[in-house]
Amino acid sequence: MLRLTLTNLRARKLRVLASSVAVLLGVAFMAGTMVLSDTMGASFDELVEDLYSNTSAAVRGERAFDNPDPFGAPSRALVDEEVLAAVESVDGVESIFPHVEGYAQIVGADGDPIGDPGMGAPTFGVSWPADERFNPLTLVEGRGPERGDEAVIDKASADLGGLAVGDRTRILTASGPASVTVVGIARWGDADSPLGASITALLPGYAEELMTAPGRFHQIQVIAADGVSDEEIRDRIAAALPDGLEVVTADELIAEEQGDIRELISFFGTFMLTFALVALFVGSFIIYNTFSILVAQRNREMALLRALGASRRQVLGGLLAEAVVVGLIASVLGMIAGVGVATGLKALLAAFGLDVPAGGIVITGNTLLAALVAGLVVTVAAAVVPARRASRVPPVAAMADVAIAESNRIRSRSAVGVLVVIAGGVLLATGLFVLESNALLAVGAGAAVLFVGVAILGPLISRPATLLLGAPLARFRGVTGSIARENALRSPKRTAATASALMIGVALVGFITIFAASARASLDDIIDRSFRGDFVVDSGTFGFGGFDPGLADRLGDLPEIEAATGARVGQAEVDGSVVYLLGVDPSKIDAIFDVGIVAGDVDGLDSESVAVWLDKAEEEGWQVGDTVSVRFAETGSRDLEIAVLFTNRELVGSVYAVGHAVFDEHYPVQLDTSIFLAAASGADPESVRISVEALADEYPTATVLDQTEFKQAQAASFDALLGLVYVLLFLAILIALMGIANTLALSILERTRELGLLRAVGMTRAQMRSSVRWESVIIAVFGALLGLVIGVFFGWAMVTALADEGIGRFVIPVGSLAVIVVLAALAGVVAAVLPARRAARIDILQAIATN
Repeated sequence: MLRLTLTNLRARKLRVLASSVAVLLGVAFMAGTMVLSDTMGASFDELVEDLYSNTSAAVRGERAFDNPDPFGAPSRALVDEEVLAAVESVDGVESIFPHVEGYAQIVGADGDPIGDPGMGAPTFGVSWPADERFNPLTLVEGRGPERGDEAVIDKASADLGGLAVGDRTRILTASGPASVTVVGIARWGDADSPLGASITALLPGYAEELMTAPGRFHQIQVIAADGVSDEEIRDRIAAALPDGLEVVTADELIAEEQGDIRELISFFGTFMLTFALVALFVGSFIIYNTFSILVAQRNREMALLRALGASRRQVLGGLLAEAVVVGLIASVLGMIAGVGVATGLKALLAAFGLDVPAGGIVITGNTLLAALVAGLVVTVAAAVVPARRASRVPPVAAMADVAIAESNRIRSRSAVGVLVVIAGGVLLATGLFVLESNALLAVGAGAAVLFVGVAILGPLISRPATLLLGAPLARFRGVTGSIARENALRSPKRTAATASALMIGVALVGFITIFAASARASLDDIIDRSFRGDFVVDSGTFGFGGFDPGLADRLGDLPEIEAATGARVGQAEVDGSVVYLLGVDPSKIDAIFDVGIVAGDVDGLDSESVAVWLDKAEEEGWQVGDTVSVRFAETGSRDLEIAVLFTNRELVGSVYAVGHAVFDEHYPVQLDTSIFLAAASGADPESVRISVEALADEYPTATVLDQTEFKQAQAASFDALLGLVYVLLFLAILIALMGIANTLALSILERTRELGLLRAVGMTRAQMRSSVRWESVIIAVFGALLGLVIGVFFGWAMVTALADEGIGRFVIPVGSLAVIVVLAALAGVVAAVLPARRAARIDILQAIATN
């Protein structure tokens, strides 16, 4: 049986290759994602090791809470200047470096800001060490800073911004814009920049002034004298420090920062791997359909084997062995192609501002094993059912060339399909509405099960759907349209299986489109309903970057402005959970926002109070006057009194809001992500805008928007994400279309004699090509419509689940969905080009003679 299996595979090389391509692409995407993650991890592991290669230990504030965002607000208190003397006096300390880092965005020679901390990598400012052993930057041009207004910038930013040594430019910081001279250009190790982040290095005193506060540092790095171990210097320093500080060795620091970066890379890898798994899932439908057709075409061969003594187990094993070979071929080629995919993904990340350091590709054994196992499992699992069906072929019936009569299983198929759909729906609902942890896993599993259930029910839907979709063709395209419809009707299971692959891709595209449209509409409603102001000065960032608070003050002093408040965001721990606090000026709230206050007085929001979302307060049993324990990184735990209960969480964007006084007391570094303005009564909007833009021009990141433009800007952020998702889903769509082409090609082999007879009775080659193309269109449109139905359901479920998060309006973008169906039909035409040409070129006499 093994020799026979290998002989069959050699005799059908093209079929094997066609069967392998679907899995090959999915494995390539999966392997490419994992290779890129491994490469990024190895590159940054090396960069972090280089950063602390000469450091023995570091002094820093104790961690107040776990920060889920490695590039977010610090979760440790800053270190005071007084600690420097204590560290320097410790026996065995040779050199120290007070390290400072924070927001600093470089302005290019054209006046545009470099980098996008809102959608891409952060823009860091750091202190330049006097002792070169602490410096991770390697100068490639110029020198280090020697006075306060001099800076060294990374090479990637210099190239992007057209800046050279000697140029005068600005940097945007938490203390406002600062003018500096570029005196040096440097690399971070061997990379032009670390993960696309921009770097501005300043003298320590100037860095403190702009990014923290004079005499405040993020950490103090230490080099021990010869003969003193890292552990020994750590213990000596720890004994000399006051409470609230900790000392870690370089190895501990390296392991921690590598872990933070690995976690960030892991998030990216998981995100990308999701689309690879979708592609493999789609590929499994193609493999199933391909094997089903191949088995059906080899009924006589299977029966002959059975008649010669082969057992059902041997027939089953032979076909599964073919699946193993196909899976191996697909997996091996996919792993090789994965290196190219990794290169493409690296370029895609670079386009989004996340540049991976240069270096060799890293391929680990785990990646190879995972890709190999995934390809094999998907291929063999998809081939099990067709192989079992082949092993049950009645020998005598098949040898007599009689079609195998399957028992009527419509009822059982319906029951199984309905049960699977219900199971998928329950899993999906559990993930969306019940679970807090592992919710994404439940949602993904529920979606996959739901797709399988619909695929099981597909043949029951296929016949009426094909009749409906093919009716216009039969009427307007005549014979070719009728033949196309009859061919699609001939095997409802095959049509449904082929359409199911496309269904998955279209369902996901439809879901994303519906969700984005609903999110846009919901956001528009929130702004229309709750924003009483007239203008927004937007920085395009959230959490990292923004405007110094002085800009909001200067805007508020304009005679054309009635009220102005900056919106600040800070992390804190409330009742054991890390949350974002929104900070606003309580005296300006009523003039600009309607936050739905139901209890308390917004004027009571001082440095000792907090506003809480009503639902959260009811859940916890809180009332106005109760206290909430809040832990801040800088100042520790504080009890804040609940002064206000509000209902409009969609506008606030958080469960908790505080006044600026809380930020002034507990956050040493503050930035307004946006500034909201209400014009004075009777002021001319155009004059107000001119005055606001005149002040905002000092900040290249600032964009002045009216209400309509503000809504459009929020929609643009969804469009950027949509573009990325569509690109990643393209592979699944491509695999599905290849499945249509593969199915048509195999069905043409099956119908060779029939096609020859049609040509013999007068059908032209053009008519033959047309009938195959229209058959493909019917399958593609059927799959697209089925996918859109599921996509609408997914969209409705997601919008319903996120009602409390502000996505409360369900919108079906009919025009966009109609475009998807039209594109699917056109893609069906493209998928049918080669099969149609092959059908048209069939030799009539040879075809008629075919059995």
